[in-house]
Amino acid sequence: MSAEAGSSMQEIEEEEEVLGTPSFEVLVRDGEPIVSGTYFMAPPIYMRKAEWDAADPGRLTVLASDGTAWFATDVPKEGRVNVVLEPVEPHPSMELP
Repeated sequence: MSAEAGSSMQEIEEEEEVLGTPSFEVLVRDGEPIVSGTYFMAPPIYMRKAEWDAADPGRLTVLASDGTAWFATDVPKEGRVNVVLEPVEPHPSMELP
């Protein structure tokens, strides 16, 4: 392997270490939250309970497996959409170094 190829591989490995922005998402199909998952969060959390806000019909509130509360606004109740949730209070997994 040439030195040039080795240098290129090192750059790729360094780029792969940058994971991305932590997020907590839920799949909503026809108004029903059905699947959740976290990306780049450690430890991962999952949806324990989800309900629509009676005062704001487009707002979805989610209780996570770690006991924290999350929400999303302007969530459509028809079709299929992945919704990125925001923490109600600051969450340690969302703090970037």
